[in-house]
Amino acid sequence: MAETNGGASGVHAGNAHGENDRTLLIVDDNARFAETLASEFRDRGYHVSRAADMASLQSQTSLDVDYAIVDLRLGADSGLDAIQIILKHSPRAKVVVLTGYGSIATAVKATKLGAVGYLMKPTDVEQVERALLEQVDDDTEVPIPSEFQSLYRHEREYIEFVLAECEGNISQAARRLGLHRQSLQRKLRKYTPH
Repeated sequence: MAETNGGASGVHAGNAHGENDRTLLIVDDNARFAETLASEFRDRGYHVSRAADMASLQSQTSLDVDYAIVDLRLGADSGLDAIQIILKHSPRAKVVVLTGYGSIATAVKATKLGAVGYLMKPTDVEQVERALLEQVDDDTEVPIPSEFQSLYRHEREYIEFVLAECEGNISQAARRLGLHRQSLQRKLRKYTPH
């Protein structure tokens, strides 16, 4: 179930607010990180609501928000799906994706889906807010690798790419990769930051 904090749900009718009535949705399965981020944004005048996973996001009766911060990995789900749900209900919302493991493939996919920013963890609230307000400097973009990377990283990025191409469908991605579904799930768990 979605969590709502700070006396305002961030889920309301109409998007004509003043600066002190900005609504923000945080979609992240790491409760401690999400609450810390929520607290920081509440201090900056945002009305914050939270969803821990895709099920709690989809259970919300209204998703009319100004801004959203979405973790790329939501347990076994993809944050890319969350972007689509949020923008379907709030087409003018500014969505920023956070990830512990960035890849060019998922950055491109997130941007194509409508995200205005894609940031690597760890990050700070100032950087996230700049991204939400589309005041991002070039140095906060996902870096394009300029040196040789490990086989482990190449494997992870390729799996992320195939998963993005399959729109988060693990069974389909496993077939394309020639893996059993359970083997792919084990690899994804290994890549997920704790």
